[in-house]
Parts: sequence; structure tokens; C-alpha cells
Amino acid sequence: MASGRVFDPLVLLRVAPVISSSFSLWHCVSQHLFLNNLIVPEHRNKGNDILPSYWRTFFQPGLGVIFSLYGLSAGFALANLYSANSPGAVSRWYKFGVLFTAAHFTFVPAVAKVIKSIVDGDGKEDTWKFQKKWLKIHAVRSVLVDFSGWLCFLAAATESLTVV
Repeated sequence: MASGRVFDPLVLLRVAPVISSSFSLWHCVSQHLFLNNLIVPEHRNKGNDILPSYWRTFFQPGLGVIFSLYGLSAGFALANLYSANSPGAVSRWYKFGVLFTAAHFTFVPAVAKVIKSIVDGDGKEDTWKFQKKWLKIHAVRSVLVDFSGWLCFLAAATESLTVV
């Protein structure tokens, strides 16, 4: 049987939102790195041909990853909020982290139109321009809400673990 000295489940609960939001942030970075390659001048023509089918096959599995990671981050943070002995400042950080995590989805109306334009592309138009627009929105969202949420979860975990 594991004791608190070897494995403390409360410590794992405190850092779980940091871990899951770290994965979310890495997913954002890797999307930017990989999808940006299809809009550089030397790949634009191929990008016009590839992007519509790529997004059609990429989108559904990608949603599963997004909902899983952001759901885990929010769920772990809410579990921390409802766990015993959460000081006020720590609770505030977890609350802000949940708000930033949820704010990721406030960008859906802006990206939905752009993604639809990419998916509906036939390779004859400049689909890469829609991809470039999506990447800009994605970068703003990643910095404003995803990174901010991660910082909140990091602050909450750091503060809660110094209290324990």
C-alpha cells in the first residue's frame, strides 16, 4: 500500500491541470509548426491541393484530442476547487485556469468559417490564404487563452504545493 511519503494523490491532483494543459499547449505549437509549412511560398501550390483533403481527414480526430485535453484540464481544475483545504489564492488560480480553458472555445465562430473555406476548397483557389488566416487566429488564441490558462494552473499548483 502506497503511503503519502512515496505517492501522494493530492500532489498528483494539484499538478494534473498543469500536465494536461502542457499537452494542450504542445498540441497548439505542433499544429502551428506543421500547418505553417503549407503556406510558405515554395509549398503554396501544393498546399492549395492538399489543404482541403488534409483538413477533412484531420479535423474529426483533432476535435477528439482538443475536447479530451481541455476537458481533462478543466475537470482536474474543478476537482482541485472542490477538494478540501484549497486556500483562497490557490482556488482563484484554478478558477482563472478553468475560465481560460473554456475561453479556447470562444474562438470557434471565428475559426469555423475559415476551416469551412479550407475544407470546401477545390485546389483551384488560394486555399493557403485561409490557412494563413486560421494560423493567425490560432496563434492569438494559443497565446491569449491557452498559455494564460497554463500559467494559471502552474501558479495554482506551485502555490498549493508550498502550502502542503
